[in-house]
Amino acid sequence: MSISLAHVFDFRLRNARKSARHQVREAGRLLRRAGESLSEPQRAEVRDAMAATRQSLRDGDRQELGRTSERLASVVDKLLDGYRKPAWRESMESIGVAVLVALLLRAFVVEAFKIPSGSMIPTLAIGDQIFVNKYVYGLRIPFTSIRLVDFSVPNRGDVIVFICPEPPNEDYIKRVVGLAGDEIEVREGLVYVNGTPLGRTPLGADEFIDRDTATSRWYPFEAYAFHEKTGDKEYTVIQDRRARHAGSSFGPVTVPQGHVFVMGDNRDHSSDSRFWGPVPLSNILGRSLFVWWSWGRDGLQWGRLGTWIR
Repeated sequence: MSISLAHVFDFRLRNARKSARHQVREAGRLLRRAGESLSEPQRAEVRDAMAATRQSLRDGDRQELGRTSERLASVVDKLLDGYRKPAWRESMESIGVAVLVALLLRAFVVEAFKIPSGSMIPTLAIGDQIFVNKYVYGLRIPFTSIRLVDFSVPNRGDVIVFICPEPPNEDYIKRVVGLAGDEIEVREGLVYVNGTPLGRTPLGADEFIDRDTATSRWYPFEAYAFHEKTGDKEYTVIQDRRARHAGSSFGPVTVPQGHVFVMGDNRDHSSDSRFWGPVPLSNILGRSLFVWWSWGRDGLQWGRLGTWIR
């Protein structure tokens, strides 16, 4: 394929214009950095060279642009070279800005969280790594429970990450079942909110895989699955078919103001509000978004990547 001279000249002109714009921006930065250390005639010389280059950019004459760019480069080298930062410093500042932005995003907007246990099976699997929206409920001072501003409170059915109110106060992830003022009761594994059972549809029995947190040993177990609904959220919960565990019958209790009542979707294998009480709103870190990585017993779980958490 042949390339016409017009295309070559157009390409060269675009590169020349890009380089000239960069020169003008750099000259402006260095001139501001120099401040009053330059005399007025010296500052005027730099400004004149910048103005000539800008005019050439507007005119579009490649030869004139080359002359004005060379003049600007010469003036900058003569008068402003000492105000340039070393390359290593420019790189370190760029890295510092990137790190600061990442820390601010992590502190106030979104943070990654790894699922360490099977308490949220089948919604979340052990080894799932998820993103958590920290902005949705409000802003808080990082590493504290002090909220700067509140935007909203969790809804029934939200899957939230929070600081467990029981020592050692680790980060947990559970589903919100009750809000402040709700009366919560569990009868034979069925959850009642204000005297009304949560709507559920049996899905049959299936085998699931969990892991013992003390020994890290993986083990299978059979459970009944149910399609459950609370508020506008629909999801799947499971109950161990072998025997009823602690928490299969609970309450009734009323959720105090400023708190939410949470439970795991793996109802018979979850340490939650049935055992250590409701979660203060100040302990909530954010709402779960989606699975961005998943490494389970059999390695990378491709089918789980990108799964939104309902």
